Amino acid sequence: MKNMNQLITIAFFVLSTNFFAQDKQDQQNEIVAVWITADETKIEIYKEGNVYLGNPINSKGERNTKIEVLNLEYTNGKWVGKIYSKKRGKLLDVECLVEGDNLLLEVTTRFISTELEWNRAKS
Repeated sequence: MKNMNQLITIAFFVLSTNFFAQDKQDQQNEIVAVWITADETKIEIYKEGNVYLGNPINSKGERNTKIEVLNLEYTNGKWVGKIYSKKRGKLLDVECLVEGDNLLLEVTTRFISTELEWNRAKS
């Protein structure tokens, strides 16, 4: 009977660990989508390995892989990395957070931060 209780405890632990790991993975991937910026540009964010990349969508609805807008990693419940600033012509630090159908971006250059909001494109 003691062995049966130990076996049940071990099985429960393995199953619950897998469940919580899947939940964390789902949370990390909630950024994977097509997003619409304030100027109506569509950016597709996708996962490649452990990195989340963002590329613009061209007029044909295809991802333009020649232009990388975002390069992010998931850390401590948010995505952190670099965003390309077309206005400045360089990469800036960015932190992203998904809230429902909104992507909140905090872009930092030196000591100045700017907040942006992108919306999830409807399928």
